Amino acid sequence: MQNASISYPPVSRWALGSLLTLLFLAAIDTTILSTAMPRVIAKLGGADLYHWVFAAFMVASTVATPFYGKFADLLGIRRCMLVAASLFLVGSALCGASQTMPQLIGSRALQGLGASGLMGLTMIAFGVLFPPEQRGAKQSLVSIVWGLSSLVGPLLGGLLVSVMSWHWIFWLNLPLGLVTLLVFSLSFPQQRLLSGKKPFDGSGAALLFLGLSLLMFCLAAGQLQLWPLGLLAVVCLLIFSRRQTTQPDPLIPPHFFKSKLINTSLGLAMVTNIAMFTALTYVPLFIQEVMKASPTAAGMVLTPMMLAWPLASAGAGLRVNRMGFRRLVMLGAILMLVGLSCWAWLDLAQQPLWLIAICSAFIGCGMGMITSMLVIAVQVAVHQGEIGTVSSVLNLSRNIGSSGGVSSLGALQALLVHSMGMGGSLKVVFILLWGMGVISLILASLIPAKTPTEVAEERQTLET
Repeated sequence: MQNASISYPPVSRWALGSLLTLLFLAAIDTTILSTAMPRVIAKLGGADLYHWVFAAFMVASTVATPFYGKFADLLGIRRCMLVAASLFLVGSALCGASQTMPQLIGSRALQGLGASGLMGLTMIAFGVLFPPEQRGAKQSLVSIVWGLSSLVGPLLGGLLVSVMSWHWIFWLNLPLGLVTLLVFSLSFPQQRLLSGKKPFDGSGAALLFLGLSLLMFCLAAGQLQLWPLGLLAVVCLLIFSRRQTTQPDPLIPPHFFKSKLINTSLGLAMVTNIAMFTALTYVPLFIQEVMKASPTAAGMVLTPMMLAWPLASAGAGLRVNRMGFRRLVMLGAILMLVGLSCWAWLDLAQQPLWLIAICSAFIGCGMGMITSMLVIAVQVAVHQGEIGTVSSVLNLSRNIGSSGGVSSLGALQALLVHSMGMGGSLKVVFILLWGMGVISLILASLIPAKTPTEVAEERQTLET
């Protein structure tokens, strides 16, 4: 039961700055390696394992997500962040010291386990440390860090391999990370979010870990012959879901799914991430293979998307207390649909690159607005002791959407390319992404029109 009055601990600039710096280190590691991989392969070999350097990070990060959220609610953000940062820095050191591609892949998995906490716990922290009316403005800082990392990462990766060596892509995390971790440990308020001890559901945790690991492995591999593992993943997750209804302290509380706001937000997060990350994967392929433009041109087309995302997210965060959730989420869905419509229904190969870039900016604007609003929405829909868990469930929906979308639509494109050619098969993918945009607009219309404060007050009234 939640008291109507909640006290929020004072947060110093040192604590806030160190939190955002740790987020930046984790976020930049999702992009910094892309421009350096040719040099890494030249040194370590294993070109056939290229995909798994990124997939190992993604799989480990996704699997760890719900556990960080639950333990943040139980033990407090500070302790969990110290563990996550330690895992990330150890993983970074091992990545830089790798002598073979399998060693690098294993080290990237360890790095992903830590990065999952740095990214997820930062989002949780803003929900725990600030009242609902301030969260929009504070969450915009997270979007700015993500936008900055997506722009700086590839450039910094290319610079490091040119001037120094690929090892420093990972070792650069160590001095900055250790200093930031020290500042964080001294300045961040320590707290326990839940009072009282309940038995931890170890069997449920094992089922969730096994189910998510198998599911994400199958999605990352993208091979139909792995369907038995996929089936086993579904069975594990179904048993886990059933078990949660009988636990005194479930890892993922079933009552989350009785909330229309949470259900709609989870569905919208999954659908928009299918569209966004599939577009990020296949639009550059279209530009290079069908339009015969350079990789640089492909990157420039996507740059407006990366710039628009944090700017739109910050703007939405500043206006949500006046406009409410529905208007901003619907505006984001409309902007996203406009961009996807251009890609789906125009003869894209005959369009100038600047028009395709404008379309990507529309999609980035829409995605930025939707993403920031969904974070705030699910956090104000639960009481203070469940913010970590519900935030991790939202992140899990996003990750499954992005991984599943890229894998499934990629498999479809590979199936069609022999009969329809590269341009025709990618056209089908873009039309399906337009369909995701339509579904997103429908789901956005179901989001309540209330402001964060109104949702929080309504929930507190029901609880009391």
